[in-house]
Amino acid sequence: MRAITYFQKTVYFPEKPEKKRFFARLQAGEWEPGTFRNIERLVDDRTTFIDIGGWIGVTPYWAAQIAHDVIAVEPDPVCFDVLTQMRAGNVGRVELIAAALSEDESLVLHSVGGGFGSSETSALIADETGMAITARTVTIPELQAMAKSERLCIKIDIEGYEYKALNQFRAIDRRRTTGVLLAVHPQILAATLSGPAALRVLRTVAATIRLVRSFRGFRLENPSAMWVALRKSVARREIRGFDLLFVAK
Repeated sequence: MRAITYFQKTVYFPEKPEKKRFFARLQAGEWEPGTFRNIERLVDDRTTFIDIGGWIGVTPYWAAQIAHDVIAVEPDPVCFDVLTQMRAGNVGRVELIAAALSEDESLVLHSVGGGFGSSETSALIADETGMAITARTVTIPELQAMAKSERLCIKIDIEGYEYKALNQFRAIDRRRTTGVLLAVHPQILAATLSGPAALRVLRTVAATIRLVRSFRGFRLENPSAMWVALRKSVARREIRGFDLLFVAK
C-alpha cells in the first residue's frame, strides 16, 4: 500500500503506477481542494458521510477520519475492488456498497476512456470499447436507513446520471442532512442530445435548472459556479462541468 497525505490526512492506496500523475496532484493539494474544505466543514464525528461515486477511495477514506461512519457507493467493479483492498490499511468505519444510485431495479453502465476503473463510468454514454455491465441499484432512502448516525452529509458524483435521479434528490432527508456536494456533468447530458449545438446547449441549461430545483429545501451556497459555467457554455457552445454545494437552511 502507498501512503499519500493530502489536506492534512493520510490515506493508504494500492500501488497504481497508472495513477502516478494523479497521486502527485492529490498530494500537492491541487485536486478539488474545495471538496475537502466542504467535507471538513460539514462532517464531524456525529455525521454519516454518504459518498455516492466513491471511485478509488480518495474522498471516502479521507472523510472516514473525521466522520462517525462512511457509506461508499460505487458500481464500477474495478474501482470497487480498489475500495475493498483499502479497507485493511485505513482507519474509520467504511461500509462499501457495490451499486449505482437509481430507482430502477438495475442500471447498465458503460466504460468511458478505454475500460472500467476510471472516474468516468457512465449510465448515459459509452465509448468505443463497447464495455458495459448491469449494476444493481440502491436508493437514497435505503442509504439513509443504513446510516449509523442521525446526521448526514452526502456527496454525489455519478457522471451525468444526476439528470435522471431527480426523484432521488427529492427524497433526501432535509432534516438530517447538513449538506450535499453535487458534481454536475452537463457535458455528458449534452452528448446524449440531438440537434444543432445551440439547441443542445439550451436544452442542457433547462435540464440543469430542473436539477437544481430538485434540491428545494436546501440553500444553494455557490450559485455563481452554475451561472458562470452556463453562461460560458452558451457563449462558446462548449459545455463544461461544475460542482454545487447545497446546505441546510
